Amino acid sequence: MYETTKPAKEAGAARSSRNDPRIVAALATLAAIAGIVLIARPTDSTAGLARLIGVGLVLLGATCFVRSRARSGGALDRVDGSAWTVVGVGAIVWPGLTVRELAIVIGATLIVTGAIEMTGAIRGRADERVLMAIGATSSVLFGVAAIAWPTATTLVVSVLVGARVTIAAAQLAAQLVHSGAIPSPGHGRHGGWRLGMRVAIGLAGVLVAGLAATVSVAVSRAQPDEPGSFYDAPDTLPGPAGTLIRSEVVAPFITGATAFRVLYVTSSLDGSPTTSSGLVIVPDGEPPVGGRPVLAFTHGTIGIARRCAPSLLPGDVYGPAIPGLHAFLDAGFVVAATDYAGLGSEATTGYLVGASEAYSTLDGVRAAVELPEAGASPRFATFGESQGGHAALFTGQYAASYAPELELVGVAAAAPATDLTALFQENVGTTFGDVLASFALRSWADLYDVDLADIVDQQAVPVIDRLAEHCLQDEAQMLAVFPEAELLKIRFLTSPPWDTEPWATIIDDNTPGGTLINAPVLIAQGAADPLVVPTVQQAFVDRWCERGQPLEYRTYDGVGHLDAGHATASDVAEWMTRRLAGDAASATCTP
Repeated sequence: MYETTKPAKEAGAARSSRNDPRIVAALATLAAIAGIVLIARPTDSTAGLARLIGVGLVLLGATCFVRSRARSGGALDRVDGSAWTVVGVGAIVWPGLTVRELAIVIGATLIVTGAIEMTGAIRGRADERVLMAIGATSSVLFGVAAIAWPTATTLVVSVLVGARVTIAAAQLAAQLVHSGAIPSPGHGRHGGWRLGMRVAIGLAGVLVAGLAATVSVAVSRAQPDEPGSFYDAPDTLPGPAGTLIRSEVVAPFITGATAFRVLYVTSSLDGSPTTSSGLVIVPDGEPPVGGRPVLAFTHGTIGIARRCAPSLLPGDVYGPAIPGLHAFLDAGFVVAATDYAGLGSEATTGYLVGASEAYSTLDGVRAAVELPEAGASPRFATFGESQGGHAALFTGQYAASYAPELELVGVAAAAPATDLTALFQENVGTTFGDVLASFALRSWADLYDVDLADIVDQQAVPVIDRLAEHCLQDEAQMLAVFPEAELLKIRFLTSPPWDTEPWATIIDDNTPGGTLINAPVLIAQGAADPLVVPTVQQAFVDRWCERGQPLEYRTYDGVGHLDAGHATASDVAEWMTRRLAGDAASATCTP
């Protein structure tokens, strides 16, 4: 360590004196306001937000020019300032620049300017090296965050740029204090407080940038890989719906059982043959005379992209995620866990499409019966949570007509999506509600060949398409949807789908309860569920009872949506065992 020489100090003071403190203060204020605005993103237009990003970048360039007059690395600062000004003006005047292109340009510029700043830190004065190195590190980390985010949206970029501009504003304020233009507790002979404040601001910037970079890299790695060749359909399907195409052991999966990954034939919504995948989990030991009963498990929402298939997950992840799996295996069930057509297989995904879910589930039972190692009988029950509850109810409705050779002994649904219109109205505008609505609308548009533009703002359609590529299998994947979902709060629906044809008919057709189930039915509902609202569920149960459906309705105090399956699983397993034994089911309502 060595002290800066007196001439160097005087030179620095001379450079600093060329900046009018009033201009520096005004620029710092404008940059701070721009940074806060970018983080808060108050505009109702993604195009307007992109222009605000451009303004923020121009201000960032201006801070670099001002900084160049106050320290030894002036030439490098002017290069940084020129780069940011060019990128900012481009963002303002280049209407064809996509968000992803803008993110890459900004990220690359941050990394390059960070490298330039690091060069300046190495070559600069001793009293500036630490501060310049901190600033360089911050720029590089912000650049990594901008590029690494898997689906960089205008919102993500605006927050990153807003944070960087805010830090630049704080650095200008610190520069004013350091120059003596603003008094500080260290004003006079002692400048340690001033230097400490500048270092603290710089380190805060590194912390924010490091957090952003860490999150973006983690999110980009969170999405699963695409399915392998096992999930590809053969050129010619080998038989009718329910025919097993291929199977393979998934090891390890769970103690006391063997899991088989399966691909089988099922039916599209129009009745044409397609494929679905899933798991068949077989308890150890010899099957009883007459074969093992089958529990058709229908999973909740995990996304609508092909790579979101739960059978792709390792056993130590998916096994614990199946509510009551051990209890069902101990009771002697073979568990057939469908992925649904389109998750894993090459079909079009039918999210909250009752017939499609039911076909995949019933053909999954048929495939389990056909699997030699399963020793399964045609007797089956079905259980699912959330979207899976919706699928379980439709499986019950379609069982007799679609798979009359199977014997349905019971249907259990935990927090099922039932009255879709009411659930839309309750949840649109909330983060998770908008994600689920976007999944449904994208899937329905594809499966029913209708135009999203009928009900969705044209600026929201690309957001919905990007959300359709996300999976929701764990916390990191859920984190990835939040920036996209926030954009839907700016622009989403232009017309209520429940009041607009053909969307209203699609919603009605995929709302359970249109036909009766000729088997005992159990609906379990958490009393603290913010998504499938208990009052909506109670109203659905009352209407279905009035139509003639005997069922049992149980509520669980303190249970929310995400824990509904696990909180009710032990009761469901006991209830299913009694149905297998032929015990009469109790009913909350008896028509």
